[in-house]
Amino acid sequence: MVKYILIFLIAFGILGSFFYFYPAEIFQATIKGEFAELTTDVSLRTILFNESLPNGLLKENITSVQPTVQGILILLICLIALPVMIAVRFGKDKNSNTQ
Repeated sequence: MVKYILIFLIAFGILGSFFYFYPAEIFQATIKGEFAELTTDVSLRTILFNESLPNGLLKENITSVQPTVQGILILLICLIALPVMIAVRFGKDKNSNTQ
């Protein structure tokens, strides 16, 4: 069990770092400003810290960045489901055949 948790934490750290530092705009979010609201794809860094906003948006005018349901699902898949699958795949012993 400890083996699975350790592999999960390593995979979570690697994938979390990748999506944080690489500006992959795959998480859908609603950006609310003083005068308007925009739903667009943003990066993980934008969701967490309101950094690296899409072109034309000023940080001073943004009041909140809220992920949509689709954005939350993709976030869960990328940061929870993939590390779990990696942990299960690499945590199994090669010689154990449980059928």
